[in-house]
This record gives sequence, C-alpha cells and structure tokens, in this order.
Amino acid sequence: MCGIAGILDFDKTGQLENPGRILRLMLDRIRHRGPDDRGEELISSEDGPTLHLGHQRFSIIDLSPGGHQPMANEDQSLWISTNSEIYNFRELRQELSPHLNFRSQSDTEVLLKSYEYWGLDCLKKFRGMFAFAIWDSVRQQLILARDRLGIKPLYYFIKGNRFLFASELRALLATGLPEKSLNPTALYHYLSFGHLKSPDCLTENMRELKPGHYMVVERDGSAEETRYWHPLKNSSGENEGEAIQDILQDAVKYRQVSDVPIGAFLSGGIDSSAIVSHMASVSDDPITTLTIGFKEKEFDESEHSAEISRLFNTKHQLLTLDEEQLLQVLPEAVSAMDQPTTDGINTFIISRAAHGAGLKVVLSGLGGDELFGGYPSFQLVPKLLERKKWMKLYPKFLLNLGTRILKGSLPPDQCIKLDHWLNGKLSGAHEYYLVRALYCQDQVADLFQDKNVAEKETIKNLEETQKVLDGFGETKINGDFNLISYLEITHYLQNMLLRDTDMMSMAHPLEVRVPFMDHKLVEYLFGMSTHLKKSTSTPKSLLVDSMNPPLPDSIVHRKKMGFTLPFEPWMRGSLKSEMESVLLTRVKPLDDWLSQATVENIWQQFLGEKISWSRPWSLFVLKRWVEKNLS
Repeated sequence: MCGIAGILDFDKTGQLENPGRILRLMLDRIRHRGPDDRGEELISSEDGPTLHLGHQRFSIIDLSPGGHQPMANEDQSLWISTNSEIYNFRELRQELSPHLNFRSQSDTEVLLKSYEYWGLDCLKKFRGMFAFAIWDSVRQQLILARDRLGIKPLYYFIKGNRFLFASELRALLATGLPEKSLNPTALYHYLSFGHLKSPDCLTENMRELKPGHYMVVERDGSAEETRYWHPLKNSSGENEGEAIQDILQDAVKYRQVSDVPIGAFLSGGIDSSAIVSHMASVSDDPITTLTIGFKEKEFDESEHSAEISRLFNTKHQLLTLDEEQLLQVLPEAVSAMDQPTTDGINTFIISRAAHGAGLKVVLSGLGGDELFGGYPSFQLVPKLLERKKWMKLYPKFLLNLGTRILKGSLPPDQCIKLDHWLNGKLSGAHEYYLVRALYCQDQVADLFQDKNVAEKETIKNLEETQKVLDGFGETKINGDFNLISYLEITHYLQNMLLRDTDMMSMAHPLEVRVPFMDHKLVEYLFGMSTHLKKSTSTPKSLLVDSMNPPLPDSIVHRKKMGFTLPFEPWMRGSLKSEMESVLLTRVKPLDDWLSQATVENIWQQFLGEKISWSRPWSLFVLKRWVEKNLS
C-alpha cells in the first residue's frame, strides 16, 4: 500500500507557480502512507499537458528498488503511480509473459503491463484492491481507477487548467489551491449518518472517485467517469451456496501473499474467527492475532478471542485499553482522520498495536456482517415494512396508545426514531436509512443555522436515495435480504468502515486486507437464491455452515458485540473535560452552518442520559476536523 499524487497541467503559459513544490507538499502530507521510498516524475510533451506524478511507497511485494514508482514501461509511453495490491499478479504475469517483458517481481509492473496489453479491460482481470493513476502518452490521457468495492481511496480537484489528484483529501488541501468552504450536502449527510457519502467531500468542489469506477481525463481537460463493475449486475442469480467455503478460502489464501510479516485482527466473533480459521488452514507457521480488551466487561471480547486463538494455535496479543490511555492517544487518532467520521478510533488503536508487533499486513473480518446478515437491520427493516402494512387496519387512537406503551420500554434515541417513522420521516427513501440514521430528519434541521438549507438538502437526499432504490429494482436480484445487504455495503461499509480502516491503518502504516470483500465472493452471494438467505436460529448461518472445521457454539451463539470502545462511560469521566473544551467552543468555519445552541443542548442531553454517546461524539469530531483542516 502506498500514497499517490499528481498534477495534470493544461496551461502552457507556465503560470502555475513551482508545480514541483506543490507536488511535494502533497507527498509530504501523505508520507505516512509510504515511508519506504519517494518518487517524482515530470512527464511532458510538446503539444499536450504536463503531468507531475508522485508516489510514496510502502513496500509489501518486491522490496527491491525494482518496485520504485512512478514506474514506466520500456518505451516510457506509459507511467503509473498506484496504491494497490493485485493478489493474482503472478497468474497475470504468466499470462502476459509471452507478449511482454518484465524487469521486476512487483505487482505494480503487472498492473502497468496489464493496461499496456488489455487497455481498460484490464480492470476485469484484477483480483485485489487498488487506486491508481496511469498516464498514456500515446492517447494523451490520464486514467484514474478505483477497485470494485472502494477499499482504497482516491480524490480529485479541478482548479482552472489544472487537475489534481491524491490518495487523501488532506493532500489536496495541503496545496493551498482549494477554497476551504464547506459543502452543505456533505455536512447534511455527515450529521444524518456520521460519515460522508462518496463522491461528496466536506469541502466544496473536491470529489472522491466512486468505487468500481474509472475516470479518463483528456488532453483538453474534459473528464468522464464510468462505472465498470456493479455488485448486482455482475451476479448470475443461480448460485445455491455450496461454493462459499472454497471461494472464501481462496480469497484468504490470495491475501496471505506478502514479502513482509502478516497477521490478523481477531475479535472472537464469527467473521474474524472464520478468517483466522482459513488462514491457519494454509499457513505452516502460527499466525499472529491481535485483540483490544477493556475492563468494562460489556465491551470486552478478549475471552472469546482467546478461545479462537487456542483453537487455531495463534500467537495472540491482547491490548487492554482504559480511558486514560484513550485520552493520551485521542489527539493523534482524530488528527489521522482524512475526513470526519464517528468511527475509526478503535481501528487506529489496534493498527498501532499491530505496527508495534512488527506487522505490516493484517487480515480483517470486515464485510462479513454486510454479506451474511449480521446486523440488526436485516431483522428490523423487514419488521418495519410488515408493520407499516397492517397499521392501516387499526384506528388511530389504538396506534397512539400502542405507541405510548412501546415508548416506555425504548431508549430515548429509539423513541425519536419511532416518532419519525410514524410520521414518514425516514432520513431517505426507505426504512433502512432511518435504521442507520445518527440524527433523525428533524434533529438535523435543528443543527443547521439556516432551516432552508436543511430543507433543501432533505429533498435532495430523498431524491438521491430513491435513485439508489430504483437502480436496485432494475436488477434481477430482489428480496429484503439482498436489498439490505446491498445498502449496507454501498451506504455504510464503503462510506464509513472501509474508508476509516484505510485512513486509520495507513496512519502507522499498516495494510489491512479484507477477504470478505473479494469481488468473486460478493458476486457469488448476490447471485444466490433468495430462499437460502432466510434468517435462522444460527446467526450468519450461510457463513457458519460453510466452515470446516466448524466454529465452537460458544462463538457462534454468543451475543453479538460491535467493535466499539466504551465511549458512553468514558465521556462522562476522564473524557468529559476534553469533550466540553471542543463542544462548547465555536469553530469559525462552522459558524455559518451549525447551530452552536443546538450543539450545547445535545451535550446536555447526553449528560442527562437522554441520548447516546455517538451524537455528541460526532459533533466533537466534526469540530476538531474543521478546526484542524479548514481554519
């Protein structure tokens, strides 16, 4: 894994002051992503644009100088800077060898030669994660591409006659070229869900290349973005499930290809346990596994991870974290955020531990819940849809009575969501969005200074989410399970978990590989018959039934725990002073957008145990990020 950056300059007058310096500013900002090597190239032509292409290298495959980037083909008609792991590079190299010569053992050269031989059809060949930039001097085109599931990030920005791109948003901000103005659509989405939604960024006029897309920037400065992969449209709809074990084992085996030490995150849940099981089956040496533990037993999973470690004979490391330790690491963790998010601190901490253990690569069980139905949304959304049907049969006074009784047993946050559901305010065009909402629709409106802006963004969000549902309806894949799985991947996983995992792990740096996001496994599961995906008494039964040897019942049937830090008690304890120093202080770039009075009221509601920790935490992160990056 690495960091990439570049400036494509269409202005032949030379008005861009010292573009080499601007490139170095971007590379300096992402040095943490690639501390092993740096490369810079000036690529120009007589009548075409000039490209300043840069790279920060984190050496994983072929540690020799042969993997140096930017890398060119033999006649220097093609140049590449890539942040990628192409797991099937050896098979592709063998396929290409009769036609092209190779000078290194790196997967980067295979990626470049794949484009040289197949053109953009090479994207169909890759099994891996990637975000790359290729300069094709013959066609005078810059090609940017991102992997199918969006595991690796890529951002771009257009300023006059210049097109800038980088692995991180902050690299673009470091140039001083973008105006540091807030994007109200992105702010609305962040407040609604606790994360940003591709392609929007919190800063105006900056964009993220969407997962499964490539972009071609022409010599005249025009650019077109094209989708080359869709998780539903690439599925057959005829699979019966018997191949899950083989595909997952294959995916894990591919992701153990490395020239550096490799390990695994192990929570003791079904997903990470399944990954460790498959790793152990193909590894000759004991695997290094890592877990975070807490003294607060309701958050602690160390007992279960230790059980899996004993079962598969791993070299297990337990990091026990308390609130004082979190307070010490918090400034560094929040500073590592390339974009604000309510998640990610946990990944930062365990990634730091992995780096300290000498690992450069780890495998993660991320994506298992989205594919196999591990979230409450898979049960809750269908129930809400069913109840919406029969609610029409009852008189309003009975519904009101039932609602009052139900509210007596629900936490305050869920009562707010219930009221919104009853009034058809779903934070989008489907019940799923309400289930995933951080702040509900009326709460978001209260957080905006200008209610007209909030109303406009509410309508826009409704239209955009309806487009998502309409696109799903056009496929042959149907059923509540598939819809929720698709939304969990495209709305939640891609926009929060995968993005957070990349930025928090690469802060150290550490490469996190996610076998459940192997595109062949994703295609296979969306191609399964819907009747095989019904909920059973066994959680994630499709995954559990595929395991050989089977996982222990104590792991399979234990209560599900998310990978969450004990923020609820900590924010009322040692973190309280830090929280208040941020929440009760105005941040200038937010003054025109965010209601400070509402922010302070939310903090008081948390202290009064009327709302959960994630609500004030999201505002803390937002203010910290804006203060650091936009002030």
